[in-house]
Amino acid sequence: MLALRLYKTTLCLLLLLFSVIEIKAQENPPVPVQVEVRTSRNLNFGSFTAGNSGGNVSVSYDDQRTVDGDIFELNFGQPVSAALFDVYANPGTIIQIQDMGAYTLENQDTGIQIELFINSFSTGQRTFVTQAPNAQTPNEVFVGGTLRIPSDNSGNLPGTYFGTFTLNFIHQ
Repeated sequence: MLALRLYKTTLCLLLLLFSVIEIKAQENPPVPVQVEVRTSRNLNFGSFTAGNSGGNVSVSYDDQRTVDGDIFELNFGQPVSAALFDVYANPGTIIQIQDMGAYTLENQDTGIQIELFINSFSTGQRTFVTQAPNAQTPNEVFVGGTLRIPSDNSGNLPGTYFGTFTLNFIHQ
């Protein structure tokens, strides 16, 4: 009987002890959001020729080239490819791609210019959520665009055109 009473007293003291002790926990601080973007492949429209009426040459995010107007595809020279950007960010980061408008490409030999419009994203839209399992694995973003070939080109377009375009990758 004495052992039972001692057991009950000890149990009560333990329950009282656990009910009096204040347990505190602090959540981990939020992981800092850092986004790094690296260019892995440039946008390339391949080889084509343009008649006097002009037209458009487009490369989609999945490397498919289409032409309209007085444009004819040539299947030699540089391969057609969408631009590829590797986006490094924490999983679940919301990123918005901001395009800075129309761009000018120039033939450095002749000074002739044509316009480039960025209009095709593998993410489906300009806002996406990163899916890579960690920040060291890239989220691949493929980007395509359209060249607008002027109608009054008088056969002066042959050559190689160079230029740059700017995309801002904004994290939320």
